[in-house]
Amino acid sequence: MSRFFAGGAAASMILLFLIVFINSVRRYTFGKSLEWGEELPVYLAIYGVMFGIAWAYMEDRHIRFTILVGFLPEALTRKMYLLVDIIMTVVGAMLAYSGWLFVAKRGGMESSGLINLAKDLSALTGLDSLIWLGHFYPYQAAMVFGGIMLAIAALLRFLRRYFEEVSSEPVAG
Repeated sequence: MSRFFAGGAAASMILLFLIVFINSVRRYTFGKSLEWGEELPVYLAIYGVMFGIAWAYMEDRHIRFTILVGFLPEALTRKMYLLVDIIMTVVGAMLAYSGWLFVAKRGGMESSGLINLAKDLSALTGLDSLIWLGHFYPYQAAMVFGGIMLAIAALLRFLRRYFEEVSSEPVAG
């Protein structure tokens, strides 16, 4: 799962870089950039961040304020980390739910920078179903996917942390 999150973050950032690079070269070479090349990188960055937060949490490499944790006993620190994992699972679920509400409310609106690309792709391929690429919902859905991924990562981190703690306890005998 960790590789999936890392791969999603990497793919998003690579695509973002390529689009910005091509758009910049085109702007300075031909004096005109691609219309969709201004807006799509923003959405790719959001997806990249969502994959990245899930990967960072899964790997336990996220930002943590440890100034107080260093003074606590190890047993209390583990319990606190378990509690944080549970809280982050709930936060991820809430992010997914709020993202769903956001998509349901405003997802059908056209994205000004991408609607023409979607129409061109639809006309070029004859697939009317490609018009969805010109609306906001596939891009606003990043919050839904990000929340789900964060909840999964936090739950898996909780389970790993819990079972590491249980397996490291001495057996009475």
